[in-house]
Amino acid sequence: MENVSDDIIIGRCIAVLKGIFGNGAVPQPKETVVTRWRADAWSRGSYSYVAAGASGEDYDLLATPIGLNEVSPPRLFFGGEHTVRNYPATVHGAMLSGLREAGRIADQLLGCPYAAMPGSIPKEPTSA
Repeated sequence: MENVSDDIIIGRCIAVLKGIFGNGAVPQPKETVVTRWRADAWSRGSYSYVAAGASGEDYDLLATPIGLNEVSPPRLFFGGEHTVRNYPATVHGAMLSGLREAGRIADQLLGCPYAAMPGSIPKEPTSA
């Protein structure tokens, strides 16, 4: 994909989304960014790490699927080495996260929807 034009990449992504959600549910994006990490000297060899003051729970938060609201089923799922607390910054962590998300999506489509563990989704702070 590094040698393919931005327009072609964006068009393919939109086509996939329309195939999943239907033509009417996917508007044209207002803005897009196409990265070329392989060619970018500043990102070659990059990986995630737990920053000072962070914890493994941050990986779990990054992996939490998102729905349109708190009661709707998730429609956006996150995979990648940055979402696996036990194997961050590894290829096998990225692969395992893909399997995890495929399982969540399959469960949802087969009638066994993903349910977040109680307390895993942060709530808005309440004012005293």
